Amino acid sequence: MSSFLTIQKAINKEKSEQLSKQAQKKRRKNQYSVDFEFGSNVDVTLLKEILVITQNIPQYVPEKIIFRLNSNIQFPIIVDSEQQLGFLNIDPHSYNYKVARYNKQNNYHIFNLEPIQREFTSLEKIKEILMKEEEQLFESFEQFHNKNTDISKYNVVTESKLIEFERSIQVPFTLYIQKNQNGIVTTSARIMNDAYLQMVGVNEEMLKDYVFKTGMIPYSFTGDGNYKWSQTLAQIFKSNASQAFGELTIVNYQGQKFPARLYSQNFHIFDQDDNSYSEYLYYFYDVEQRWMNQNQIDENCLDYFNRRSININEDTNEVEYQKRCKYRQL
Repeated sequence: MSSFLTIQKAINKEKSEQLSKQAQKKRRKNQYSVDFEFGSNVDVTLLKEILVITQNIPQYVPEKIIFRLNSNIQFPIIVDSEQQLGFLNIDPHSYNYKVARYNKQNNYHIFNLEPIQREFTSLEKIKEILMKEEEQLFESFEQFHNKNTDISKYNVVTESKLIEFERSIQVPFTLYIQKNQNGIVTTSARIMNDAYLQMVGVNEEMLKDYVFKTGMIPYSFTGDGNYKWSQTLAQIFKSNASQAFGELTIVNYQGQKFPARLYSQNFHIFDQDDNSYSEYLYYFYDVEQRWMNQNQIDENCLDYFNRRSININEDTNEVEYQKRCKYRQL
């Protein structure tokens, strides 16, 4: 089984080769590459008409975005519920990153991310904003900020240690791969396994369609029920800083909420070639098996694509589908 480290190395190598080919590609002259000296007698009417071609570009992020920080902490101020996958929330990374590529390896779904280039927000500005809510909110943020940027506290391991750990994974999980280079932390990929998809009530067909149409990535965190957003956010920062979560509430596609024990583990790999650290940050979910219902996932898929079954071929066991007359409502 390929490790995430091996997969990402192969993807990065392929990307580097593609960029190299683009850089080395010679500029080819065409009908518009005309040597035109000032004052010459060239008849410009001989130039062919230029056609303007427009193309619809998929939406990646809404207009209202969250802060971009060099510590790579994501938190939304406003969330657009119309972009949600059923009742699943939106991964805050979706507001500062676009999905550049999707890969499926074994039972792993790998979304490679590219940062949306915009200016960084200073720590002083964040302090000013968060302190208006309450002091505890900024203190927990600062702990998380230092955890991401202080390389002296990184859990650096060998590649073989990381691969050995991956082989022991047996539960639903999601993984973020982050890179710290020159003091700036960015996320390069988010990975989830089939068991995670089953836990949240979706399948690969639904996930790919949703991500490619909206540019968003779903996640299962539903909050702790606090009426004040600052209290919830402070707890998120504090838990991520200490890598200690405990029991929390998970939400799935159809809106069911159920308890899960969340625990986390992170490792860092040092790359001497570019003097960077790559963090492999795992989130594991311990849930009761009854919440992973394949029949319910099949129903969710019909609901998502606005379809209903009309005929079952007993010889081939294939199901024919027809779109329902009305749109689904979330």
